[in-house]
Amino acid sequence: MNKIVTPAESRPAAKTFTVLSPLGTPPKITRKNAAPRPESLDGKTVYLVDCRFDDSIELLKQVETWFAAHMPSVKTRIVSLSATYQKDDPKTWNEIKANGDAAIIGVGHCSNCAPAVTTHAITLETKYGVPTVALHTDKFDRVVASVAKMAGLPDAPRAFVPQPVMGKSAQQLAAYVNGNDPITGRPVMQEVVQALTTALDGAHAGR
Repeated sequence: MNKIVTPAESRPAAKTFTVLSPLGTPPKITRKNAAPRPESLDGKTVYLVDCRFDDSIELLKQVETWFAAHMPSVKTRIVSLSATYQKDDPKTWNEIKANGDAAIIGVGHCSNCAPAVTTHAITLETKYGVPTVALHTDKFDRVVASVAKMAGLPDAPRAFVPQPVMGKSAQQLAAYVNGNDPITGRPVMQEVVQALTTALDGAHAGR
């Protein structure tokens, strides 16, 4: 005798699976506050902080030369991190807080040092109360923006020069400093000075 099989009886028992969302869970971001800005850099001391990446200090020497030529009332002091850029440097940050009015740190020139320079600048800005601008090469603008956002200061002041810095002559580095930011098209040092003297309002340096 033939048995009539219903469609439901002909299908194997359904299996259930547990899956995880590929989007993951976004980390919690704690918003940080930027340091107050002076109205002017006249008579102020600006620290130029070498992150100890290859030839970073050579670019900072050109920044120092720019200040001497264009803003001679500004005192500049070049210092190097106590260790490599991968490590926090409270000793240097405390020196800058005690003796300086603002800081420029750089250069973020690779996929490791650009995030490190960004982190150091935000630490000096938010924990030690020193207005700070980070200098990077233009290839790492997206990395820098991501790190700044996750660190709680998405508008962290920054300016960019062309890639590379390493191996360039003094004349070439001077052209970087006296030239335009490849990301914004604005003069690099105009961005730097403005970022050190203008309160952050969520509209970071034209970005």
